[in-house]
Amino acid sequence: MADPRTGTAATAPVLCARVIGRDRELGALRAALDEARAGRGSVVFLAGEAGIGKSRLAHEAATVARSRGMVLLRGRAVQAASPVAYRPLAEALCSPGRAGELPDTPELAPFRAVLGRLIPEWREERGGSLDDSVVLLGEAVLRFLRAVAGGDGGLMILEDLHWADPETVQVVEYLADNLRSEPVLCVGTLRVEDKTPALDLARTLQSRRVSEVLDLSRLGEPAVAEMVRDCLGCTDLPNEIVGLASRAEGVPFLVEEILATSVAAGALVDEGGAWVVGTGAPVVPLTFADSVRRRLGTLGDNARSVLAAAAVLGRRFDWALISPITGLGEPEVLAALRAAVDAQVVATEDDGAAFRFRHALTRDAVLGDLLPPERAALSARVLDVIEAEHPGLPGEWCELAAEMAETAGRREDAALLLLEAGRRALGRGALVTAETTLDRARRRAPVDSATILDIEECLNEVLSLAGKRDRVVEVAGSLLARLGGAPELAPRRAEVQLRLARAAVAATRWSDAHQPLNAARAYAEEAGDEGLTARADALGAHLAMGEQHPENASRLARTALDTAERVDLPEVACEALEIIGRCERPVDLDAAEAAFARAHTVADEHGLTVWRVRALHELGTIDLLRRGGLERLEEARKLAVSAGALATVAVLDVQIAAAHMVRDDVEPVLSIARRSADLARRLHLDLTYAAARAFEAAAHARARRRSAMEECIADALVHAGGDPSIVMATIVQRVICALVEEDRSRAIPDLDEAMRLAREPRGDQASGPTPGLWALTRVIDPATEAAAVEEAGEPVHFWAWAYLRYAEAVVLGRAGREDEAATMMDSGDERLAGFEWLRLYGRRLVAEAAIEDGWGAPEAWLREALAFFSERGDDAIASACRSLLRRAGASVPRQRTGVGDVPGPLRALGVTARELEVIRLLADGMSNKDIAARLYLSPRTVERHVSNLTAKAGVEGRSPLVAWAARSTGESRTA
Repeated sequence: MADPRTGTAATAPVLCARVIGRDRELGALRAALDEARAGRGSVVFLAGEAGIGKSRLAHEAATVARSRGMVLLRGRAVQAASPVAYRPLAEALCSPGRAGELPDTPELAPFRAVLGRLIPEWREERGGSLDDSVVLLGEAVLRFLRAVAGGDGGLMILEDLHWADPETVQVVEYLADNLRSEPVLCVGTLRVEDKTPALDLARTLQSRRVSEVLDLSRLGEPAVAEMVRDCLGCTDLPNEIVGLASRAEGVPFLVEEILATSVAAGALVDEGGAWVVGTGAPVVPLTFADSVRRRLGTLGDNARSVLAAAAVLGRRFDWALISPITGLGEPEVLAALRAAVDAQVVATEDDGAAFRFRHALTRDAVLGDLLPPERAALSARVLDVIEAEHPGLPGEWCELAAEMAETAGRREDAALLLLEAGRRALGRGALVTAETTLDRARRRAPVDSATILDIEECLNEVLSLAGKRDRVVEVAGSLLARLGGAPELAPRRAEVQLRLARAAVAATRWSDAHQPLNAARAYAEEAGDEGLTARADALGAHLAMGEQHPENASRLARTALDTAERVDLPEVACEALEIIGRCERPVDLDAAEAAFARAHTVADEHGLTVWRVRALHELGTIDLLRRGGLERLEEARKLAVSAGALATVAVLDVQIAAAHMVRDDVEPVLSIARRSADLARRLHLDLTYAAARAFEAAAHARARRRSAMEECIADALVHAGGDPSIVMATIVQRVICALVEEDRSRAIPDLDEAMRLAREPRGDQASGPTPGLWALTRVIDPATEAAAVEEAGEPVHFWAWAYLRYAEAVVLGRAGREDEAATMMDSGDERLAGFEWLRLYGRRLVAEAAIEDGWGAPEAWLREALAFFSERGDDAIASACRSLLRRAGASVPRQRTGVGDVPGPLRALGVTARELEVIRLLADGMSNKDIAARLYLSPRTVERHVSNLTAKAGVEGRSPLVAWAARSTGESRTA
């Protein structure tokens, strides 16, 4: 029966209905699908030569997945000189959209903008993204797959990865590294005949034991004989018929092709269900191409013309274009396609609405039969037709048109089309594909073509964004030579020099940035372009910051700001205001806040999401330094999430962890820091990962978990690359741990080293609590008091500022100036109001000196501190408070039953007496509400205790926590 849309008749193809000789591979795929359904996903590669059966195995995996209720997504790379960026992924991810089933979950909200690179329905949401990295797209694809997989799991098949663009290969690598905890299996097929990035990746992942590569070998003689019997539907065949397939040498696709060619040529005849050797010419094709050529010879001239045009269009082709290409009418085209389907040269797909060559080898054979002049002329006709039928050349048509222009010898057209393709790749964040495509355009453009200027300018932008400074210099040199000295081209010369300077700044090669920056200023002045001058000044401010010249940076930024406001360049204004704020932050928080707030206003008024997030982020750092504030940091995080700025989210989580670190309860720091570290690890953000691990160490330090702290510090330093901020942070964590353990002899050397680092030029970085801690511990001992307060400077961090006031109080009290000392104590107390741990620990340190020097109210300070630290289980500090009370001649309160009753293993985890009570009730199976009633606590307080215990126990979820509680206390859980 004919298909009503194409008129294609149903045929009985000579195909094997079963997968034969692949039991091992099928077993491995079924096992991988089972693992994915259980939430343990992976990437599996099917590798082998053309025709070996990779696609057939992938089809079998799809059949099994469907039978188990799994979601199926499929995409395929296509052979092209410049592959479309992300094509296989876009095809796969768009399949739910075609069915009207795109997921709409809160988890995907931050990723919709970046997924707009792949999913047309979400493309309008892209706007100005803070991060166009392939890594971020990899995370977005992973989250999408998780969302569509649901509870039954999912399978994504990516075929012909040997033809995939570099960015798709990078995303596949990201998935391989991160699917282990997801309910998704990704299966990729690739050839092994040639060395390709995808094949290299598969072998690398296999060697790392991250992915499995199933190498498909040729079938043995028994399997080939079984295939022949299955293809012909007959279990009893003469040896001479089975022997026909011996020329296939175990390649399954060729077995089917030889049999199909034999049937088409009359060499094999079905006589009433029994196959016999016919009277036709014997089929002994020398090559697969010879087999295809024999079949084409039986189809007629029209069919050969149709198939030649189809082969030029691609393996999958739009049959509606063939009529204008060949000049044949639609009925003749459909008749030719019907004959080609019967001959197993092409196959239908999408229920008969579209066509494809049955195998890429088939298309190659058809193309190989064309003489170069024939192919050039045909490519020229194809180019004219697709430009007429698809105005603007959307999607893949642009790359195909460029390929046709190249083959047709139309170099100028090819260069223009490749330039457009390169710009599109750049717009999608596919920098490697953009670079490859623009390099190709550069080679194709005639030497005297004006197009080459546009090509090199775009290529220079791509290379600058990719951080390829050496190539930026090379292309810029060529571009500047082409631009010459014409006055009207001065703005373009300025743009080139700005890009050179920005590449040097991005690579922190400060000295290399001066010459191009000065040249850019000169060209901007020659052109009379104030906007270019403002951009040069803003970049110069960045350079000055990098060279640790904040005064110059501030001056240049203010000049850039004045110009930007005058000529209405809001992005330059935001950039300049950010630099001004960063210059002011280490010395004047009010001035810094004013600059960042102004940047936020400008960004908000002009709809600049990127700069709005950055400004709000900077405002959050002001709150952090001033009072450990969280509100604007959390607001910035929400905005960054909605904008898909995950790198910024990871950094903000570090700062939110820092804000929690100064609070009395530091256990939330663990979960926040781990959240940041996990995201930073997946996004390959080493410095952010190191900072997150340093704050995880800080939480362990406050809880006296020294071994856990040291483990985090070691990991942080491995990833820090010697960054002084991370190094200083890890030193401070060791200081805190030693002080909590009341081991000051251990803390002092580390604190001296931290202070040495704090004195070094740090650009826009505030020095944290170090100066205050250092000054206070120094002045307690008269022997080390000299000039400590003065050397500490005037830190902006509220903790450091308050401890510096305490240090001044010690110096004043020792000098007998008690009223002034009391005033300083009040100033420190006021700044630390609401931060009881910091305030009372500071008082414990001051009390030590006050007892010796006879001033203040050390007994009252110590009693308050003793009660607080005893309740918290900070027994070393509490013990120090008791010792100091005895030294002061004061009565010492009896030690309450509490932390001393906590078993040793639990005390090592930082479990307090109150938390031990909660553990015992958890072990009894009590709910939070019941625990709250039993202990006369609010349910919210119990929730906090449970959250803290979850972090300390290193478990996730209530059931594992209850089990841990039962084991830890030796009590049985009741029903």
